[in-house]
This record gives sequence, C-alpha cells and structure tokens, in this order.
Amino acid sequence: MKKGDIIEVSIDSIAFGGQGVAKYAIEDRDFTIFVDDAVPGDVVRARIGGRKRKYAYAKIEEFLEKSPKRVDPKCRHFGESGDNCGGCSLQRLSYEDQLKLKEQHVRDAIERLGGLDGSVVQPAVGCDDPWFYRNKMELSFDVDRDGVLHFGLHVRRRRYDLVKLEECFLFAPYLGKFTSDMRTFFEGTDYREESSEPTLKSLVIREGKNTGEILVNLIVENGEATFLDGFVEAVRKSLADENVQSIYCTHILNKKGQRKQLTETLLWGKATIVDKLLIDVGGKKHELAFEISPQAFFQPNTLQAQKLFGLAIEAAGLSGKEVLYDLYCGAGTIALACAPFAKKVYGIELNESALLNARANAERNGILNAAFEVGDVAKELPNLDEAADVVIVDPPRSGLHESVIEHIGAMQPRRVVYVSCNPTTLARDLALFTKTGYTLERVQPVDMFPQTYHIENVATLLLNEEQS
Repeated sequence: MKKGDIIEVSIDSIAFGGQGVAKYAIEDRDFTIFVDDAVPGDVVRARIGGRKRKYAYAKIEEFLEKSPKRVDPKCRHFGESGDNCGGCSLQRLSYEDQLKLKEQHVRDAIERLGGLDGSVVQPAVGCDDPWFYRNKMELSFDVDRDGVLHFGLHVRRRRYDLVKLEECFLFAPYLGKFTSDMRTFFEGTDYREESSEPTLKSLVIREGKNTGEILVNLIVENGEATFLDGFVEAVRKSLADENVQSIYCTHILNKKGQRKQLTETLLWGKATIVDKLLIDVGGKKHELAFEISPQAFFQPNTLQAQKLFGLAIEAAGLSGKEVLYDLYCGAGTIALACAPFAKKVYGIELNESALLNARANAERNGILNAAFEVGDVAKELPNLDEAADVVIVDPPRSGLHESVIEHIGAMQPRRVVYVSCNPTTLARDLALFTKTGYTLERVQPVDMFPQTYHIENVATLLLNEEQS
C-alpha cells in the first residue's frame, strides 16, 4: 500500500481527532486507516494520502454505502466538499451520535489508559442548542505571495491557509456579514509588508451570551496604524444592530533581540463587557456577573459552562461548612460559583492577569469568602493556612504534575473534583489518585463544543474512608 492507491474500507469508529477509522489487512497485518469526513457505517473507496509504519491517511473517492448516522453538514465551509474549515470536525454526524461518540471516547480512555472501571462514565450532557454557542471567535489574517489579503478561519490541518468565511454556525448569525465587512475594510488599507502600517495578525470578537454585550479586539504587530478611526467606524457600522460596547487594538512590538511588548488601547466604548452565569445547584439558583477584558479567560460556551459548574458544585458535596481549594482557578469562575455553598474558598493560579480578574469578579459579586493567590500550584499548595475538605482541580490539557497529586493525597481532602478537557491525561491522573487512597466514583462528560471532537469532564474522587 502506497500513496495514491485506492482501497475499499468499512468505517467502524471515529478517532478523537474526528476522522473515520477503518482496519485494512495487508499480509495478515491490520493497518489503521484514518479517513477524512467518514462516519461509522460508511463503506467507501478511499485514496491513500500518506502512510506510516502502522497506519495511513486517506480521502474518500467514492461511497459504496452511506451510513444511516450520516447527516448533511449545516455549513457550506465544512469538509472536503466545502472549504475544509478547521472550526468543526463532526458536522456529518447527528448530534445524538456525537454525544454517544464522546461518551465512548471518555470510557475508552478511562478503561484502556487508566485501567479503571469504565462503568462510572455517565452519558454525556449535551447542549440544548448545538449551534451558535461560542462566545469568542478569533479570525486570522494572511497575505499570500501575490499580495492578496486573506481573512477568516484556518483550513483544517493547514496552518497558513485560511477559509474565506461567509457563514459560521458556532459563534453568532451575524459573523458571516461581519467577516465580509472587515475583509472589505482591510483590503482598502495598506497592509503590504513593506508599508509602515502594522502587520495584521488577528481579529477577536467576544459576546456575552446572557447579556448580548460585544467586544472587538484587533491584534497587530509592529508598525504604526493610521486606519484605527476607520476601523472603529467600520465595526460599528457592520454591527449596528448588535450591542457593541468595546473596541480595542492590541499592538505587539516584536523586534529582534528585544523582549516582546504588548499594549492594549481602548479605541471606543467601555473597558470591559459583562456576561452572567446562571447556575442551578439542586434547584437552588444563583447568578454571577463577570467582567471580560480582551485577554480575560472565560469558558467559551457560556450556557454549557453553567451546567458544568453546577455539576462540579454537586460533585463537591458542599453543605456550607467546607473549606474548598480551587487549583488552576483562572479567572475564578469555578471558585466564585462554589463560594455561596462553602465556608471558605481558596484559588491558586499562576497567571497574574487571570488572578486580578478573579479578585475583581469576587468584588463585583460581593463575595467575601474567596481568596486568591498567585503562584505555581505545586509550590503554593503547602503554604495555605486551612486544610481543605474539598479540592477542585481544572488543569491545562497536559494535566496534573505527579507532585501535585501527591500533595493532594497527603492532605486527604474527603473529595477531589477533577475538571478536564483531555480524556487522556484525565485517565492517567485518575489512576494515580486511586493509588493515594481515593476511589473514582463518577465521570460526567459535558459537551462544551458541539460539532467538534472536544469533550469536557467532571470526575468525582472520594477518600476511601468516605466509602465505609
């Protein structure tokens, strides 16, 4: 089997990256074939695009049989039949089947990588509406060799190629028009490399899904921008029917031999926008308001984050008497959501800017029982004054350092709640926790990103004596 060969295969699963997976036998050896835009149940003739020692990549040449799970994609840019936009990977699969697939991916990781009981994995919690859920979108600029400006989302697996975006069903209905208007505006500026104008890097738009407030941030590098007044006018005109509150320009000074400098300039409006989280815990509802600046982290799916945080609070088993640690707390969203249900909440975060946001959000919401510390979790954890009854961790995709797991195990909080966006590192770390005196009670997948292969999880670990 070599590049260019056409083979016939039956698709039996979907890989974590969104490609269909088939087995193909050569001389009593099973090769794994990853097929773009294929779903389980498809039977196809596929052309090999590249081969490694144990697997190969292929693209569909012809359908011999289409799967009943296959649906027509909603977006014209999706897949090989569109522009191969990298924003989505599962639009050809019904949403019901997407949820089943993600649940299975989590269960496979727990069983195969963690060596744990997969029956603790629950059915994935889906979105009420799997479209127009994102509250943030970053659109990129590029100039090709012919000097033509390109603006949009990246082509799947091609870092430097961009889709000329005309519609998008992930962010908001107005994004297609806004993208077209911005492309037209910037085509009228002097964007060439040899000009004195800055290099156009990206354009970020953020929307408060529960408030409708919008922030737009243009990111440029070096040079001196002369078009910013026109940019503000173009944004306000394009989004005249929307609730634009803030327009920024972030300027990156990036000179050889010098430290990179970043300057944020408010061009129009107020410094931040506000979004709200409406959290339901066992029928008890409370509302939190968060200020969102250009660089502030906020869960990309506001409505689903409300479910995620409610599940995390329920998993923590709070009665109002507990001391809770929120490790890798970011802008404090989980910590502040837990605060009304706990005696005291401590958050630790390495990113100082995020920590400042956390403190500001605590003050804005009148929360007095939350304290936030800047620092590396492994170093700061032993320095906290009060012992934790409950620990919540929400680490980056790389998961927890083994020393952090050891620290938590030595503290022996009665519960550990692990929020994770990576089933692989989650399974690895849960297995380590079970060696420090904990039992895995439950893993709850939460679909934060419909139409993509990503899945969030809330895992609950109980101290073994809690089982008795």
